Amino acid sequence: MTTTALQNVWQTILGFNLSTANKRWIADHLYEQVREEESLKPYTMEEIDTMLHEAEEDYVAGRYHTNDEVFKRKHTIAE
Repeated sequence: MTTTALQNVWQTILGFNLSTANKRWIADHLYEQVREEESLKPYTMEEIDTMLHEAEEDYVAGRYHTNDEVFKRKHTIAE
């Protein structure tokens, strides 16, 4: 959503002349939605097994980087 669209939504909300309690209700629900979206979802055992299997296949196929390689590349890109 664009900034202009968000500003329009905000102005519409302000135009309703809501009570403090109603504003608090809206804020609480918005914060709860954000918390749910930001919270980490636990992996299932199947997902963990799949990730481990794929990582092992990558290692055997030579598709991996050592910690030193990653660290060096990170600092090269940052400069």
